[in-house]
Amino acid sequence: MKFVANRINQVHLRDLLPTLSEQVQVDSILAAIAYGRSAADETKDLVGHAVANKLRLDLWMRYDHTVPVALPLLARLLRHLPDNIFTKFVPDCFHAKVIWWRGYGAYIGSANHTDRGWLTNVEAGVFLEEDELVASGMDNQLLDFFDYLRGLNNAIPISKEYVSEMERLSELNKEAHAKSKKERAYPIWEGPAYVSKKDAFSKRKERFRAEWQETLGILQSIQQQLPDYRPQWIDSSVPTAWQVDQFLHAYYYNQVGDNVRKPYEEYYEKNKSNPKIALQEQLTWWKGLSEAPTSEHEMLYEHAPEIKRLLDKGNVLELTVKDLERLFAKTHATKDHVIKIPMAVLGRPEIKSMDREGRLSLFAQMMENVRNELGWDVRQLLHYVLYGGDESKVWERLYHAGRDSKYSISRYGLNSIAEVVGWARPEVAPPRNGRTSKALRALGFDVNVY
Repeated sequence: MKFVANRINQVHLRDLLPTLSEQVQVDSILAAIAYGRSAADETKDLVGHAVANKLRLDLWMRYDHTVPVALPLLARLLRHLPDNIFTKFVPDCFHAKVIWWRGYGAYIGSANHTDRGWLTNVEAGVFLEEDELVASGMDNQLLDFFDYLRGLNNAIPISKEYVSEMERLSELNKEAHAKSKKERAYPIWEGPAYVSKKDAFSKRKERFRAEWQETLGILQSIQQQLPDYRPQWIDSSVPTAWQVDQFLHAYYYNQVGDNVRKPYEEYYEKNKSNPKIALQEQLTWWKGLSEAPTSEHEMLYEHAPEIKRLLDKGNVLELTVKDLERLFAKTHATKDHVIKIPMAVLGRPEIKSMDREGRLSLFAQMMENVRNELGWDVRQLLHYVLYGGDESKVWERLYHAGRDSKYSISRYGLNSIAEVVGWARPEVAPPRNGRTSKALRALGFDVNVY
């Protein structure tokens, strides 16, 4: 965690812009910043950084009669709409300053999108690394916050008409502030209505259900096609649900971007008009492979059967620490998370770095002792999701395990659990994690990336 106070402590918001590398990856950016203007050097503000690194930016800013977002910045935001810079404006009761570089960390503080806010103003905020967000459960709270903004019916998307409205109000402001308030085209908003915590949770769960089932339909459609596109090195006895995951794995790591950059949003824009054609091309590529391009054979014939055995209904509650270590080592999402956990959290603060295998051993020992609010350990949580009710309600148990504070276990999140569900019970659903969603999105399917 860093306290960001600009020149007071020499930690500036601009200093936090991530430099992308194999070690520093950003999936996308979610930002809520009420006021803004372009930086003197446009490459060094949030918008310029996102464009330069080809990152998707979903940005919410403020709308009112005072023109809170400067006209030159509005022009840039409109111009960069084809570059996956998506801006909406929330009327009146909007004062947030939050930037989440997903996979890297989040700033929460007082700074607007201005040179002064990022460099010279007396500002106060904190930057939390991604691991700190996950460990505290704040990643889920940020998701809820941005889900709320997505659901606002009165948020106004950027357009030529919107910019023209701001230009008109800007001219009126020069004449009379009071008159411009009366002349605005959109009504004054008095702020969000009170929603009980229970109702808000129910709405988020319903959105998850709808998205889960829609994405499951896409995966099952691919699954139905795979027998006709099975490469020679995959035996017909391998569950097609597993084949779906490894087809998407091979596509994402071999056909999307390069080793460092995975610009799946660019591919989405290119393929969204006809994902069927994009999928057909990649299935044909997949069928023609004479061997697994990136460890898919190992996953299908070694790791997946082992996960299925470990998580069998008769075994899951009896897993030893070594069993947990094997499970985590064979789960893509968990391996990705473990490498980002600070060594101090894993109980070895005296060590600066450690390979993934060593970290997995420490992680398994740590998870052995973690309990949720119900008193369950990770074994009981997995048993609940996999076998705690009807197959058709797996999505609901997944949601509780990943997003309900009563059920969830810190550092063992939705991606890890949804992935092992598919390996353990391929008859219910294919494996799904963040990479699955990115691959589907790259193919042109409009799915959420958790």
